Amino acid sequence: MFGYVKPDKAELLVKEYELYRATYCGICRAMKKYTGALSNVTLTYDSVFLALVRMLYLPDGAVSARKRRCIAHPFESRPMLDSNEAIEYTARAFAILTYYKMKDDLHDEKLLRRVAVGATRPIVSHANRKAHLPSLENIVSERLAKISGLEDAACASIDEPAQLFGELLGEIFAYGMGEDDRLVLYELGLHLGRFIYCADAAEDYERDAREGKYNPYVIAYGGEPLTDENRETIKCGLLLECKRLEAAVNLLPFGSRASIENIINNIIYLGLVKRIEFLDGEKKEKKS
Repeated sequence: MFGYVKPDKAELLVKEYELYRATYCGICRAMKKYTGALSNVTLTYDSVFLALVRMLYLPDGAVSARKRRCIAHPFESRPMLDSNEAIEYTARAFAILTYYKMKDDLHDEKLLRRVAVGATRPIVSHANRKAHLPSLENIVSERLAKISGLEDAACASIDEPAQLFGELLGEIFAYGMGEDDRLVLYELGLHLGRFIYCADAAEDYERDAREGKYNPYVIAYGGEPLTDENRETIKCGLLLECKRLEAAVNLLPFGSRASIENIINNIIYLGLVKRIEFLDGEKKEKKS
């Protein structure tokens, strides 16, 4: 999910950070097992949020961890979650999302970037095949194809592609769940996806304007340097998505799982907000 969905580590308790890291390590191990020995090279910390949310729907006692060593950390054992349904699903879902995002990058980027991205294509393609979630793959493929169509048509509205990406993440979060749970998880994924698409477009504004690449904000603001007012408008829209996301998070069945609840709340209330501080750049320079 492109580096946006992470906590503010400084505000986590030690045990919460250990759980967060143990979940990441659990997903890494699951990717090696279910989507290919090298597929974990594409893993990002964004995946932890999905795993934590889905773990809330597992029965008590389904989440366990033990200390292990791995290739990345051969000299020090660290807590790693044992495989469970949420961890396994996250590994498979992210393999699919990574594959189709890579295809989109190959379509959009220039030659040198396509060569760099294409170097990992055999690994990512193999992981996608091993994920074995064909109905989810169809959804991801369809939504990203529609987004690509809007981009090719130079759609001037940020809302249309953001909505499609939100629908994509909504389906990923809700996949395989019962109807009542699905409604909450779909809303959560929907507004998280909209936030990610808009934040990514805002962060890439200057580069896309310079390189003549599609970006709805570039069309809206003519490629001119963003004013403080422009930045504030974009940030208000992103914070509104956070509020809508908060409404869905408040319906999650946290129960007695306080550590998971604190990590998820940290990501929503602190991590996402901190991640878009780049929109305050002009103001900070003027104050200093």
